[in-house]
Amino acid sequence: MTDAEESSANRITGGQFDKVVMAGAVHGDINVGQSGDSPADLADPLIASVRLQPGGTMADLVLDTDPPQVAVPGGTVHIITVEARTNRAVVLQSARVVVVSRIPPRPACLQVRIGGLLEPRPFTTDFEAPSPRLVAQGPDFPFTVSATDIEQFEIEPITTTHEVAWRLEVDWTCAGRQGTTVIDNQGEPFQAYPVPALFSGRSHSVLNSGCDLFHERGCPARLLDGAPASLWDRAQPPPYPVLPPLAEAPTSVDLDPDLKESWPEYRRVANAIRMSAAEPDFRGHEPPEHRALLIRVLRYLFVSGQARPGVALARLIHAEWTAALGEDHPDTLAVANRLAGCLVGTNDYLEARDLLTDLLPRVSRVLGEDDPLALTVASNLCVAYMGLDEYERARDQTEDVVARSRRALGPDALGTLRTTGNLVQIHLRLGNRAAALAVLEDLLPRCRQALGEDHPQTVSAAATLAQVLAEED
Repeated sequence: MTDAEESSANRITGGQFDKVVMAGAVHGDINVGQSGDSPADLADPLIASVRLQPGGTMADLVLDTDPPQVAVPGGTVHIITVEARTNRAVVLQSARVVVVSRIPPRPACLQVRIGGLLEPRPFTTDFEAPSPRLVAQGPDFPFTVSATDIEQFEIEPITTTHEVAWRLEVDWTCAGRQGTTVIDNQGEPFQAYPVPALFSGRSHSVLNSGCDLFHERGCPARLLDGAPASLWDRAQPPPYPVLPPLAEAPTSVDLDPDLKESWPEYRRVANAIRMSAAEPDFRGHEPPEHRALLIRVLRYLFVSGQARPGVALARLIHAEWTAALGEDHPDTLAVANRLAGCLVGTNDYLEARDLLTDLLPRVSRVLGEDDPLALTVASNLCVAYMGLDEYERARDQTEDVVARSRRALGPDALGTLRTTGNLVQIHLRLGNRAAALAVLEDLLPRCRQALGEDHPQTVSAAATLAQVLAEED
């Protein structure tokens, strides 16, 4: 360099720089780069990322919340990758799970899918223990990580009775410092749902939507607003869902469960009742107003396409009311009829027929043969006969029930109109379209006048009449 060049100033402009070496002459080797760690790196030296992997059997889980929400089944493997921000060794001294909350399980839809079995997990966590801890299935803590040497932990949270919100805390030592890193779902806790709560032995529990290979008509997965019902039907690893808080459910609703506009309210009430019915100390027979609500809820579950959870709930209620009130109490008889109706909804016609055959004489003896409940039980028995392909028997008895209903309740009563609608279907199954048409031409105007154009019974009668006329053409 010339003398002028030697005397010129050295400058660096623009940007931000860490280590800068400025020299007029260099003799030998020089290494320019990071020679230490920033205080921030040493204060929080760990980076953790989380992804999910299905457990031994892949399953889809949707909570019946408002709105419905895809959830993480217990047993889902949480793969946690831990690396260091620094080249220095970070010693992971220990890790512990922290339970943020435990709540009773909410009703849910579970679809078990065919999936490959995984190898045994390095760590499991039993959230049923008073103080859950990580149990190593292989090497245990301590471990060491750095920027070039990472560790990956597979944690399988197990819960059988409660929904559990949890996070992981990792204690570390680095460069003479000690600290704790919290690993969670971007500030929210991880979740684990107790899949065993959805089953009572091999049967579905009161919390189960009843879905198996296919979703039932009223299950929460069908109510998702455009979101996929599965964590696993995605090209990329699934984002960890954030569940809605446990909402305060209404305790009562005094609306007609047959009307679709009442279903959102009934759904919230039904979910609260199903949660309480899953508790071992469930008591649903007092006060009388609560019994009336439960009977309406069972009707809602049937008409909304949730007959399977309706069967499970009705069995619990019927057993409890039989013990507390007696098998011939009017409300016990009413809930037995609801149980039979839900059995019809699940195509368990034989059990429904046997239950209704036993129920009919007792209702007639306690309430009278022309009591509305007795007539409903008789009509439902005819529906069970239809399910068993005993159409001629169903026709003869339904015609008798229609005649009795007209005398006792009136020709325009809802019970009479429903039973008359059943008679139409029986005539059609027997191939007697003329008889079906004759009944329909009287039924539809009565439904329109008594119930209105939009009532489900009116809509059904109008659709059936249109179908019969179209087939004749």
